[in-house]
Amino acid sequence: MQRYFSVVGYSGSGKTILIRSLVKELRARGYKVAVVKHDARDHGSADKKGSDTDLFWEAGSEAVILSSPSRLALFRRTGQDLPLEELLHLCGEVDCIILEGYKSRPYPRIVLWSEQEPLPYLPDAEILALVYKKEDGHNIRQQDYDRKVPLICRDDINGLANLLEQFLQREVQA
Repeated sequence: MQRYFSVVGYSGSGKTILIRSLVKELRARGYKVAVVKHDARDHGSADKKGSDTDLFWEAGSEAVILSSPSRLALFRRTGQDLPLEELLHLCGEVDCIILEGYKSRPYPRIVLWSEQEPLPYLPDAEILALVYKKEDGHNIRQQDYDRKVPLICRDDINGLANLLEQFLQREVQA
């Protein structure tokens, strides 16, 4: 069964860089990974050199989907923002799917945080990790956030991948 989690944060917070690093690391560990980018504002581009979708593909994703209210990267016109559950089967046979965005939906998630920004809206969802910038590390305290979640530096891709492997194995056994 495919497992998925979302990476959420404000625009420019480093979601694409983090996802690319996770794709590379999880692939190196033998996982087949896909990425679904949610473009709620309908202004992203697909498969253009340097676009997020291109960067995810170059990182080694088995599949990359751009989903917006008016289209999919498959260039099928839509009249509405399709539910994620309708997109997952398009990823094929993969071990996990990394979602970029979907922050208003209660999917398991990694939250990117910086001291310059408040935490993004977090519906009732399992938060796998609160990821911070190295330069913000001295200002982060567990009590700044009322849930008990792991705090991980964005540069610790190995530690984050270890945590995600536990999540993937736990979910598979459940």
